[in-house]
Amino acid sequence: MEIRNSIASKNRARRGVYSILFLAAIACISLWSFGPSLMLFAQSGAIPSDSRPAIHSTGLPTPNSPAPSTTANPRTQDLTTGKDRTSEVTVVTTDPNQLVLAAVRQAVWGPSVSCKIQQTSKAYGQQAVLIGDFKSEGVGPERFRRFRYSVRIAVGETGLDFLQVSDGRMMWTQVGNESPLRRVILDQVFQSVPNAFQFADSRPDVNMIMAIGGQAELLRALYHRYNWYKAAGGKLGGNDVWQLVGRLRTEPAKFVGNTLLDEQNSILNDPASKIPTEARLTLSRSAKLPYFPYIVEYFDRARNRDGEPSGFELITRIEYSEPNTNVTFTQQDFLYRVSDNTDEIKDETQMYVPRAPLPGLGLFPTN
Repeated sequence: MEIRNSIASKNRARRGVYSILFLAAIACISLWSFGPSLMLFAQSGAIPSDSRPAIHSTGLPTPNSPAPSTTANPRTQDLTTGKDRTSEVTVVTTDPNQLVLAAVRQAVWGPSVSCKIQQTSKAYGQQAVLIGDFKSEGVGPERFRRFRYSVRIAVGETGLDFLQVSDGRMMWTQVGNESPLRRVILDQVFQSVPNAFQFADSRPDVNMIMAIGGQAELLRALYHRYNWYKAAGGKLGGNDVWQLVGRLRTEPAKFVGNTLLDEQNSILNDPASKIPTEARLTLSRSAKLPYFPYIVEYFDRARNRDGEPSGFELITRIEYSEPNTNVTFTQQDFLYRVSDNTDEIKDETQMYVPRAPLPGLGLFPTN
Protein backbone atom coordinates (compact mmCIF):
# COMPACT_ATOMS: atom_id res chain seq x y z
CA MET A 1 0.00 0.00 0.00
CA GLU A 2 2.80 2.44 0.88
CA ILE A 3 4.52 1.69 -2.44
CA ARG A 4 1.26 2.26 -4.30
CA ASN A 5 0.68 5.57 -2.52
CA SER A 6 4.26 6.61 -3.24
CA ILE A 7 3.83 5.88 -6.96
CA ALA A 8 0.54 7.80 -7.03
CA SER A 9 2.19 10.74 -5.28
CA LYS A 10 5.05 10.76 -7.78
CA ASN A 11 2.58 10.64 -10.69
CA ARG A 12 0.67 13.61 -9.29
CA ALA A 13 3.90 15.53 -8.81
CA ARG A 14 4.96 14.68 -12.37
CA ARG A 15 1.61 15.89 -13.74
CA GLY A 16 2.04 19.07 -11.74
CA VAL A 17 5.48 19.66 -13.25
CA TYR A 18 4.12 19.01 -16.74
CA SER A 19 1.30 21.48 -16.13
CA ILE A 20 3.78 24.14 -15.05
CA LEU A 21 6.00 23.46 -18.06
CA PHE A 22 2.99 23.57 -20.33
CA LEU A 23 1.80 26.87 -18.93
CA ALA A 24 5.31 28.26 -19.39
CA ALA A 25 5.21 27.05 -22.99
CA ILE A 26 1.85 28.69 -23.64
CA ALA A 27 3.09 31.89 -22.01
CA CYS A 28 5.99 31.80 -24.44
CA ILE A 29 3.60 31.22 -27.35
CA SER A 30 1.77 34.35 -26.24
CA LEU A 31 5.00 36.32 -25.79
CA TRP A 32 7.32 35.09 -28.52
CA SER A 33 6.11 37.97 -30.64
CA PHE A 34 5.97 40.40 -27.72
CA GLY A 35 8.98 39.69 -25.50
CA PRO A 36 12.58 39.49 -26.67
CA SER A 37 13.75 36.79 -24.27
CA LEU A 38 10.81 34.39 -24.44
CA MET A 39 10.86 32.01 -27.39
CA LEU A 40 8.34 29.47 -28.57
CA PHE A 41 8.60 26.07 -26.89
CA ALA A 42 8.67 22.87 -28.93
CA GLN A 43 5.13 21.78 -29.66
CA SER A 44 3.45 18.64 -30.92
CA GLY A 45 -0.04 17.80 -32.05
CA ALA A 46 -2.85 19.80 -33.65
CA ILE A 47 -5.91 21.50 -32.29
CA PRO A 48 -8.55 18.74 -32.04
CA SER A 49 -11.09 18.85 -34.86
CA ASP A 50 -14.00 19.33 -32.47
CA SER A 51 -12.44 22.52 -31.09
CA ARG A 52 -11.72 24.26 -34.38
CA PRO A 53 -13.78 27.44 -34.55
CA ALA A 54 -15.39 28.09 -37.93
CA ILE A 55 -14.10 30.98 -40.02
CA HIS A 56 -14.75 32.17 -43.56
CA SER A 57 -13.84 30.75 -46.91
CA THR A 58 -11.67 32.96 -49.07
CA GLY A 59 -10.34 30.56 -51.65
CA LEU A 60 -6.89 30.91 -50.16
CA PRO A 61 -4.31 28.19 -50.62
CA THR A 62 -3.58 26.01 -47.67
CA PRO A 63 -0.03 26.53 -46.35
CA ASN A 64 2.64 25.77 -48.95
CA SER A 65 0.16 25.18 -51.77
CA PRO A 66 1.13 26.63 -55.15
CA ALA A 67 -1.86 28.82 -55.98
CA PRO A 68 -5.26 30.01 -54.72
CA SER A 69 -7.99 27.45 -55.12
CA THR A 70 -11.60 27.09 -54.02
CA THR A 71 -10.91 23.46 -53.12
CA ALA A 72 -9.12 23.31 -49.81
CA ASN A 73 -6.81 20.58 -48.62
CA PRO A 74 -8.99 18.00 -46.78
CA ARG A 75 -6.66 18.28 -43.76
CA THR A 76 -7.53 21.95 -43.32
CA GLN A 77 -11.03 22.13 -44.85
CA ASP A 78 -12.64 22.48 -41.42
CA LEU A 79 -10.49 25.52 -40.67
CA THR A 80 -11.72 27.56 -43.61
CA THR A 81 -15.43 26.86 -43.88
CA GLY A 82 -18.43 27.85 -41.82
CA LYS A 83 -21.57 29.96 -41.67
CA ASP A 84 -19.80 32.94 -43.24
CA ARG A 85 -18.86 31.05 -46.38
CA THR A 86 -18.90 33.27 -49.46
CA SER A 87 -18.23 32.75 -53.15
CA GLU A 88 -17.13 36.38 -53.59
CA VAL A 89 -13.40 35.72 -53.58
CA THR A 90 -11.00 38.44 -54.69
CA VAL A 91 -7.34 37.65 -55.14
CA VAL A 92 -5.29 40.63 -53.95
CA THR A 93 -2.59 41.85 -56.32
CA THR A 94 -0.96 44.08 -53.70
CA ASP A 95 2.16 42.60 -52.14
CA PRO A 96 0.86 40.95 -48.94
CA ASN A 97 4.01 42.08 -47.13
CA GLN A 98 2.88 45.66 -47.73
CA LEU A 99 -0.44 44.84 -46.10
CA VAL A 100 1.39 43.60 -43.01
CA LEU A 101 3.46 46.80 -42.95
CA ALA A 102 0.22 48.79 -43.17
CA ALA A 103 -1.13 46.78 -40.24
CA VAL A 104 2.00 47.63 -38.22
CA ARG A 105 1.54 51.32 -39.00
CA GLN A 106 -2.12 51.21 -37.98
CA ALA A 107 -1.31 49.38 -34.75
CA VAL A 108 1.22 52.12 -33.89
CA TRP A 109 -0.61 55.27 -35.02
CA GLY A 110 -4.26 54.22 -35.38
CA PRO A 111 -7.21 55.26 -33.19
CA SER A 112 -8.18 53.81 -29.83
CA VAL A 113 -9.56 50.28 -29.80
CA SER A 114 -10.59 47.61 -27.33
CA CYS A 115 -11.28 43.94 -28.01
CA LYS A 116 -11.53 40.46 -26.55
CA ILE A 117 -8.72 37.91 -26.94
CA GLN A 118 -8.95 34.15 -27.18
CA GLN A 119 -6.09 31.80 -28.01
CA THR A 120 -6.12 28.02 -28.29
CA SER A 121 -2.87 26.03 -28.31
CA LYS A 122 -1.75 22.49 -27.73
CA ALA A 123 1.56 21.17 -26.42
CA TYR A 124 2.76 18.21 -24.38
CA GLY A 125 -0.48 16.43 -25.27
CA GLN A 126 -2.62 19.02 -23.50
CA GLN A 127 -4.76 21.90 -24.70
CA ALA A 128 -4.61 25.39 -23.25
CA VAL A 129 -7.00 28.30 -23.62
CA LEU A 130 -6.00 31.93 -23.21
CA ILE A 131 -8.80 34.44 -22.62
CA GLY A 132 -8.58 38.14 -21.87
CA ASP A 133 -8.83 41.74 -23.04
CA PHE A 134 -6.79 44.24 -24.99
CA LYS A 135 -7.19 48.01 -24.58
CA SER A 136 -5.17 50.41 -26.70
CA GLU A 137 -5.37 54.21 -26.75
CA GLY A 138 -4.65 56.29 -29.83
CA VAL A 139 -1.30 58.02 -29.60
CA GLY A 140 -0.16 61.59 -30.04
CA PRO A 141 3.12 62.64 -31.69
CA GLU A 142 4.96 62.95 -28.37
CA ARG A 143 4.94 59.38 -27.03
CA PHE A 144 4.13 55.70 -27.51
CA ARG A 145 0.64 54.23 -27.27
CA ARG A 146 -0.85 53.41 -23.93
CA PHE A 147 -2.28 49.90 -23.74
CA ARG A 148 -3.23 47.08 -21.41
CA TYR A 149 -3.02 43.41 -22.44
CA SER A 150 -4.48 41.20 -19.71
CA VAL A 151 -5.15 37.48 -20.08
CA ARG A 152 -5.61 34.26 -18.12
CA ILE A 153 -3.93 31.12 -19.43
CA ALA A 154 -5.56 27.87 -18.28
CA VAL A 155 -4.90 24.17 -18.75
CA GLY A 156 -7.12 21.92 -16.73
CA GLU A 157 -7.29 23.30 -13.19
CA THR A 158 -3.96 25.10 -13.48
CA GLY A 159 -3.81 28.76 -14.45
CA LEU A 160 -1.35 31.55 -15.10
CA ASP A 161 -1.93 35.31 -15.46
CA PHE A 162 -0.17 37.40 -18.08
CA LEU A 163 -0.22 41.20 -17.94
CA GLN A 164 1.47 43.76 -20.18
CA VAL A 165 0.85 47.45 -19.48
CA SER A 166 2.21 50.61 -21.09
CA ASP A 167 1.57 54.19 -19.99
CA GLY A 168 3.39 55.54 -23.05
CA ARG A 169 6.60 56.09 -21.07
CA MET A 170 7.24 52.70 -19.53
CA MET A 171 6.09 49.17 -20.44
CA TRP A 172 5.79 46.43 -17.83
CA THR A 173 5.34 42.69 -18.49
CA GLN A 174 4.44 40.18 -15.78
CA VAL A 175 4.06 36.43 -16.43
CA GLY A 176 2.68 34.65 -13.37
CA ASN A 177 4.22 35.19 -9.95
CA GLU A 178 7.46 33.28 -10.41
CA SER A 179 8.98 35.00 -13.46
CA PRO A 180 10.90 38.27 -13.01
CA LEU A 181 9.04 41.49 -13.76
CA ARG A 182 10.18 42.97 -17.09
CA ARG A 183 10.29 46.58 -18.17
CA VAL A 184 11.07 48.69 -21.22
CA ILE A 185 11.84 52.39 -20.71
CA LEU A 186 10.01 53.73 -23.76
CA ASP A 187 11.33 57.28 -23.36
CA GLN A 188 14.83 55.98 -24.15
CA VAL A 189 13.56 54.32 -27.32
CA PHE A 190 11.67 57.46 -28.36
CA GLN A 191 14.88 59.48 -28.20
CA SER A 192 16.27 57.35 -31.05
CA VAL A 193 13.37 58.22 -33.40
CA PRO A 194 12.84 61.98 -32.95
CA ASN A 195 9.67 63.32 -34.58
CA ALA A 196 8.62 59.78 -35.44
CA PHE A 197 5.05 60.90 -36.18
CA GLN A 198 6.32 62.89 -39.20
CA PHE A 199 7.54 59.68 -40.83
CA ALA A 200 4.47 57.49 -40.20
CA ASP A 201 3.52 57.42 -43.91
CA SER A 202 7.00 57.33 -45.39
CA ARG A 203 9.26 55.28 -43.11
CA PRO A 204 8.18 51.69 -42.31
CA ASP A 205 11.44 51.23 -40.39
CA VAL A 206 10.42 54.03 -38.00
CA ASN A 207 7.01 52.42 -37.50
CA MET A 208 8.77 49.16 -36.68
CA ILE A 209 10.84 50.85 -33.97
CA MET A 210 7.62 52.25 -32.48
CA ALA A 211 5.89 48.83 -32.54
CA ILE A 212 6.57 47.78 -28.95
CA GLY A 213 4.22 45.49 -27.05
CA GLY A 214 0.65 44.39 -27.71
CA GLN A 215 -0.70 43.89 -31.22
CA ALA A 216 1.93 46.19 -32.74
CA GLU A 217 4.85 43.99 -31.70
CA LEU A 218 2.98 40.86 -32.74
CA LEU A 219 2.61 42.29 -36.25
CA ARG A 220 6.24 43.47 -36.22
CA ALA A 221 7.39 39.90 -35.58
CA LEU A 222 5.00 38.45 -38.18
CA TYR A 223 6.48 40.77 -40.82
CA HIS A 224 10.08 39.90 -39.97
CA ARG A 225 9.61 36.15 -39.62
CA TYR A 226 7.28 35.29 -42.50
CA ASN A 227 7.28 35.98 -46.21
CA TRP A 228 3.64 36.75 -46.98
CA TYR A 229 3.20 35.27 -50.43
CA LYS A 230 -0.58 34.96 -50.95
CA ALA A 231 -3.57 37.15 -50.15
CA ALA A 232 -7.28 37.01 -50.93
CA GLY A 233 -10.30 39.07 -50.00
CA GLY A 234 -13.38 37.63 -48.35
CA LYS A 235 -15.85 37.96 -45.49
CA LEU A 236 -15.62 37.26 -41.77
CA GLY A 237 -18.85 37.68 -39.82
CA GLY A 238 -20.11 40.09 -42.48
CA ASN A 239 -16.90 42.14 -42.39
CA ASP A 240 -14.59 42.59 -45.37
CA VAL A 241 -11.18 41.06 -44.71
CA TRP A 242 -7.89 40.12 -46.27
CA GLN A 243 -6.51 36.71 -45.44
CA LEU A 244 -2.76 36.40 -45.92
CA VAL A 245 -0.63 33.26 -46.06
CA GLY A 246 3.05 33.31 -45.13
CA ARG A 247 5.95 30.91 -44.68
CA LEU A 248 9.17 31.31 -42.74
CA ARG A 249 11.55 33.61 -44.55
CA THR A 250 14.65 32.27 -46.26
CA GLU A 251 16.02 35.79 -46.74
CA PRO A 252 15.62 38.96 -44.66
CA ALA A 253 12.59 41.21 -45.00
CA LYS A 254 12.91 44.44 -46.99
CA PHE A 255 12.68 46.60 -43.87
CA VAL A 256 14.80 45.29 -41.03
CA GLY A 257 15.65 47.54 -38.11
CA ASN A 258 19.00 47.65 -36.36
CA THR A 259 17.78 46.67 -32.89
CA LEU A 260 18.61 43.45 -31.06
CA LEU A 261 14.92 42.54 -31.24
CA ASP A 262 14.83 42.88 -35.03
CA GLU A 263 18.01 40.85 -35.28
CA GLN A 264 16.42 38.11 -33.21
CA ASN A 265 13.20 38.19 -35.23
CA SER A 266 15.13 38.00 -38.49
CA ILE A 267 17.19 34.88 -37.72
CA LEU A 268 16.71 32.52 -40.66
CA ASN A 269 16.48 28.73 -40.65
CA ASP A 270 17.23 28.22 -36.98
CA PRO A 271 15.61 24.92 -35.88
CA ALA A 272 16.26 25.77 -32.23
CA SER A 273 13.80 28.69 -32.41
CA LYS A 274 10.84 26.31 -32.81
CA ILE A 275 8.96 28.95 -34.78
CA PRO A 276 5.98 27.48 -36.70
CA THR A 277 6.62 26.91 -40.38
CA GLU A 278 3.55 28.66 -41.79
CA ALA A 279 1.15 31.40 -40.70
CA ARG A 280 -2.15 32.95 -41.69
CA LEU A 281 -3.17 36.49 -40.86
CA THR A 282 -6.72 37.81 -41.26
CA LEU A 283 -6.83 41.63 -41.50
CA SER A 284 -9.82 43.96 -41.67
CA ARG A 285 -10.17 45.81 -44.96
CA SER A 286 -12.97 48.11 -43.86
CA ALA A 287 -12.56 51.88 -43.65
CA LYS A 288 -13.91 51.85 -40.10
CA LEU A 289 -11.30 49.41 -38.79
CA PRO A 290 -8.45 49.25 -41.34
CA TYR A 291 -5.88 46.45 -41.01
CA PHE A 292 -7.16 45.26 -37.64
CA PRO A 293 -5.75 41.72 -37.05
CA TYR A 294 -8.84 39.60 -36.44
CA ILE A 295 -7.11 36.21 -36.52
CA VAL A 296 -3.53 34.90 -36.38
CA GLU A 297 -2.96 31.18 -37.03
CA TYR A 298 0.28 29.22 -36.82
CA PHE A 299 0.86 25.93 -38.63
CA ASP A 300 3.62 23.38 -38.39
CA ARG A 301 4.48 20.32 -40.42
CA ALA A 302 2.53 17.22 -39.43
CA ARG A 303 3.97 13.72 -39.44
CA ASN A 304 2.30 10.38 -39.84
CA ARG A 305 2.84 7.33 -37.63
CA ASP A 306 6.03 6.54 -39.50
CA GLY A 307 7.43 9.99 -38.76
CA GLU A 308 7.16 11.14 -42.37
CA PRO A 309 5.94 14.64 -43.29
CA SER A 310 2.19 14.69 -43.89
CA GLY A 311 0.77 18.16 -44.59
CA PHE A 312 0.33 20.85 -41.97
CA GLU A 313 -1.37 21.11 -38.61
CA LEU A 314 -2.85 24.13 -36.90
CA ILE A 315 -1.02 24.49 -33.58
CA THR A 316 -2.07 27.93 -32.34
CA ARG A 317 -4.99 30.22 -33.13
CA ILE A 318 -5.29 33.76 -31.75
CA GLU A 319 -8.53 35.66 -32.25
CA TYR A 320 -9.18 39.33 -31.50
CA SER A 321 -12.96 39.67 -31.38
CA GLU A 322 -15.57 42.34 -30.69
CA PRO A 323 -13.29 45.26 -31.66
CA ASN A 324 -14.67 48.62 -30.56
CA THR A 325 -13.25 52.01 -31.56
CA ASN A 326 -15.85 54.07 -29.68
CA VAL A 327 -14.13 53.73 -26.32
CA THR A 328 -13.03 56.01 -23.50
CA PHE A 329 -10.20 55.04 -21.17
CA THR A 330 -9.10 56.23 -17.73
CA GLN A 331 -5.68 56.64 -16.16
CA GLN A 332 -6.30 53.45 -14.18
CA ASP A 333 -6.50 51.41 -17.38
CA PHE A 334 -2.80 52.01 -18.03
CA LEU A 335 -1.49 52.17 -14.49
CA TYR A 336 0.94 49.56 -13.17
CA ARG A 337 2.22 49.56 -9.62
CA VAL A 338 5.34 47.58 -8.83
CA SER A 339 4.71 45.39 -5.81
CA ASP A 340 6.79 45.96 -2.67
CA ASN A 341 7.51 42.23 -2.80
CA THR A 342 9.15 42.41 -6.22
CA ASP A 343 12.63 40.94 -5.92
CA GLU A 344 13.84 41.29 -9.50
CA ILE A 345 13.18 43.64 -12.38
CA LYS A 346 14.67 42.71 -15.73
CA ASP A 347 15.31 45.72 -17.95
CA GLU A 348 14.85 44.95 -21.68
CA THR A 349 15.12 48.50 -23.01
CA GLN A 350 18.32 47.87 -24.97
CA MET A 351 16.56 45.17 -26.98
CA TYR A 352 14.42 47.92 -28.56
CA VAL A 353 16.84 50.85 -28.87
CA PRO A 354 18.49 51.19 -32.32
CA ARG A 355 22.21 50.58 -32.13
CA ALA A 356 22.88 53.41 -34.59
CA PRO A 357 20.88 56.43 -35.81
CA LEU A 358 18.33 55.61 -38.50
CA PRO A 359 19.38 57.06 -41.88
CA GLY A 360 17.79 60.41 -42.63
CA LEU A 361 16.62 61.09 -39.09
CA GLY A 362 19.72 62.90 -37.93
CA LEU A 363 21.63 62.39 -34.71
CA PHE A 364 20.09 61.20 -31.48
CA PRO A 365 18.75 64.05 -29.30
CA THR A 366 21.23 65.18 -26.68
CA ASN A 367 18.64 66.09 -24.04
